[in-house]
Amino acid sequence: MINKELNVIKKIFKHAIISTLIISFPSILQAENDLKFKGDLRLRTQYETQGEDTRLRERIRFRLGASKELSEQTTVKFGFATGSNDLRSTNQTFDNTFETPDIRFDYAYIDQKLSNQLSLRAGKMKNPIWKPSDLLWDSDINPNGVSFQYKKAHYNITSALLILEENVNSTNKDPIMAVIQPQIKWNLTPAIQIKNAIGLYLTQHVKGASLTHTAETNTGATTALPNEFAPIVLSAQADLTDQLGLELLRPFGELVINNNADSNNRGGLIGLTVGNKKVKHFGSWQSKIIYRYLEADAWLDMLPDSDAYGGATNTKGLELILKYGLSKNISVVFDYYMMDVIDGTSNLQSLAQLDFNVKF
Repeated sequence: MINKELNVIKKIFKHAIISTLIISFPSILQAENDLKFKGDLRLRTQYETQGEDTRLRERIRFRLGASKELSEQTTVKFGFATGSNDLRSTNQTFDNTFETPDIRFDYAYIDQKLSNQLSLRAGKMKNPIWKPSDLLWDSDINPNGVSFQYKKAHYNITSALLILEENVNSTNKDPIMAVIQPQIKWNLTPAIQIKNAIGLYLTQHVKGASLTHTAETNTGATTALPNEFAPIVLSAQADLTDQLGLELLRPFGELVINNNADSNNRGGLIGLTVGNKKVKHFGSWQSKIIYRYLEADAWLDMLPDSDAYGGATNTKGLELILKYGLSKNISVVFDYYMMDVIDGTSNLQSLAQLDFNVKF
């Protein structure tokens, strides 16, 4: 009888402690008023067709991020997001009779200033690589590793060592990716700014591996990759302001060549953005048109935009985007892909997405 009463008392104390923590959690987070929050909510209707197959999905994405400045040199940043263990998606499909979705760590890293020009990131971090498009890097990917960035007025140099997998059989054979990316900015006139970059990538211990989350379009992806990857990536973007009656006219593009593959080793993207510089008030808008082409072994197939033919390589196609502002922090976006394979039997895929976005 006494044990039963003690168990009841323990449960009461347990619930009281949990309730106290929940009630006090917001004030704990806001201590000293220097923990800064930001987030967004996206509601999506997605319709896709491939051959005779069609699919309609309603989806949601929620992200919440925070940063804590420990000193003038040190900041800790972290965020949570809906989704699964898929590195390229934070979407949650409405399914399984109101099932409660997962929420996971999206990123958690330290941002350390080493000098006025040099900084370091370490952890599961926001992608440090500058990219004018998502040809090679899906925007949801937050890589694991360490990066350094050296900044001057008109040029930057970013370097990173990224951990792809852990080889449990040998600590000396973990698949990794190293990259160095010099970037140059030119202000030709007050109305014309140009940014160029060259990225030099090299993998180690990828040869012979079968990497997690592969789209299975690299040669040997499901068994053993035959070579390391050594892509060279050229990236460019030009911002022309107040031209042709438009606040922004932005041509952009990327070119990739993987020097460690003898064939099917090239890719490229060309695009144009027109409209307002930012969609942040009612009536502001942006439109994009993009054409992409990515051969089978030009790039690791678990990294490209997952909406472009499932993020596979050996693909080509067109993308159209229209974004329209409804208020300061609310917008709607229509995104349409029409994609097909490069080599093999044609298997056209169309994907349309209508998003309602709220930022806070």
